[in-house]
Amino acid sequence: MQTNRNSLQIGHNFINLSSLPEAAQQELLTFYEFLLFKYQRRKKGSAQGKKAILKEIFQEAEGKLPVDYSFNREEIHGR
Repeated sequence: MQTNRNSLQIGHNFINLSSLPEAAQQELLTFYEFLLFKYQRRKKGSAQGKKAILKEIFQEAEGKLPVDYSFNREEIHGR
């Protein structure tokens, strides 16, 4: 990828930004930053992070199940 102040070349594609108004150029930059964030490589510890988030969510949940509660899948899906 080659760049200068008003143009961008990726492979055989060339984009000339100078033909766009300043507001459109800023919008493209903002969208590019969004894409960088969205597609950033996930760290190996991200699964641990998800587990920590879920643990916090369940700790905040209120209510207790009765001691003799049993989950009956057949009953849940019965029509």
